[in-house]
Amino acid sequence: MLSPNFQVASFEVEEYNQQPIGITYKFAGSDKCITKELFKPGSSFPNTKSITFDNKLGDVELMVHYTDTAVLMQGLPGQIAQYNIGEGKKEEKTEKYSFCMRVSNNIHNVPSLDEVEFIQEWTEEEKIPVKASPITPVPKPAEPKADAAKEGESKPAEGEAPAEGEKPAEEKPAEEQK
Repeated sequence: MLSPNFQVASFEVEEYNQQPIGITYKFAGSDKCITKELFKPGSSFPNTKSITFDNKLGDVELMVHYTDTAVLMQGLPGQIAQYNIGEGKKEEKTEKYSFCMRVSNNIHNVPSLDEVEFIQEWTEEEKIPVKASPITPVPKPAEPKADAAKEGESKPAEGEAPAEGEKPAEEKPAEEQK
């Protein structure tokens, strides 16, 4: 494929899991062991599966293993890995909590515990201080003068006729203008 002298059609190699892989877990204080199949035969790898437990703090024993239906070579153990996971500490304000495990089947088809997470949720009300601005007096608008023209209107210049709708300025007799 890398040679410039030959052309090869594009192809993709996809690997798949031949043996079923499962987990068995048991929480502290419980006699119940639960087994689940995570990676079925024919599933591609690398692959990651998440298992979430609501209202659990952790404190669990986890075993990753081949399931009972797996056809293994003679002498090969069925157990792959075993983990003891401690208990998470719940805070007082926590309203909802959960415990999450991520198990991954890596590029070499070796399953392992990838990550464990204790998730807590709560509602927090945050008060934001509001700064009051000093109140400044609002200036009063100036009263319009009687002689001043209204906004948008203009007085006609001397010798011009007033525009339609406008009344000509009244002239006062000379005696009153003193």
